[in-house]
Amino acid sequence: MESTFARSPAVTVLLLAVALVWISPFAWLVITAFDPQANGQLGGAHGVGLDNFLAAVSGSSGQQFINSMIISIGTATLTVLIATAAAYPLSRIDIPGKNVLLWSLVLLRMMPEVGVIVPVFFAAKTVQGLNAQGMIVSMTVLNIPFALLLLKNFFDSVPIELEESAYIEGASLWQIVWYVVVPLSRSGLAVVWFFTFTGAWNAFLLPLIFARTDTAFPMSVGLYAAFGQYGSIQYGFLAAYSIVYAFPAVVVYFLLRRNLNTGFAGVGVKG
Repeated sequence: MESTFARSPAVTVLLLAVALVWISPFAWLVITAFDPQANGQLGGAHGVGLDNFLAAVSGSSGQQFINSMIISIGTATLTVLIATAAAYPLSRIDIPGKNVLLWSLVLLRMMPEVGVIVPVFFAAKTVQGLNAQGMIVSMTVLNIPFALLLLKNFFDSVPIELEESAYIEGASLWQIVWYVVVPLSRSGLAVVWFFTFTGAWNAFLLPLIFARTDTAFPMSVGLYAAFGQYGSIQYGFLAAYSIVYAFPAVVVYFLLRRNLNTGFAGVGVKG
C-alpha cells in the first residue's frame, strides 16, 4: 500500500512541484549573479560574466568580507577559549550554587539583544571599543552563557577516571585538560565554535551600532547598506554579494560536519 502510494504519478508530480518552489529562488539568485545586465526581472540571463562577483569581492565589499571573517573567527575562538577555561572547573569542582549561577547567566542572555545594546554601546564607547575588537569582545560576552552551559555538559560526560590515571602518571592539570579532556570533547567544542561563528557572521544590530563607515562594516551590514546605495538597486551585485556572504558558513559546516554530527547527539541539559 505504501509502496503503491509512493510510486503514484500524482505524488511524483506534487514532489516535483514542491522541489521547484524551493529551488526557484536560489536558481534565480544564481542566474542574476552571473548576469552583468540583471534588472531583477524573472527570466533568462542577458549574458554571462563574473563582473558582479568581482565587484562583490573588491573595494569596500572585499573589506567587508575580511571584516566579517575577522569578527566571526575572533568571536568564535575567544568564546571557546574562555568558556572552556570556565566550564571545566564548573564540571569538576563542587562549587555551592554553581547551577544557580549558570542558569542565571543563561536567563540573562535570553533577554532580547535590543534590551542590552544600549549599555553595551556605552561601555564600549567609554573604553574606545567602537571597532572590530570591541565587536569581538562584546559578542563574546553575549555568547559566553550558552557556550558555558553546553561545554560543561560535554565535560561532564568525560570519565574522570581517565584524568585520575593521567594525574597518577605525572601529568599536570594543563596537560590533563589539553591531552585528555579537550580531545574527548572535540565534538562539543566544534558545536560551540560553529554556532558562535554563524551567530557572529549573521549579527546585524551590534555591528550596525559599532561600525561607522562602509569599510568598517561586516557583510551582514554591508548587504543592507548596498540597497539603494548608488541611487538604484544593482540586482546582479546584490545577488553575487549574497552568494559570497553565504559561502563561508557553508564551507565551515562541511569542514566541521563530522564533529558536528557527533556533537549534536551529545548536547543535553543536566541539572
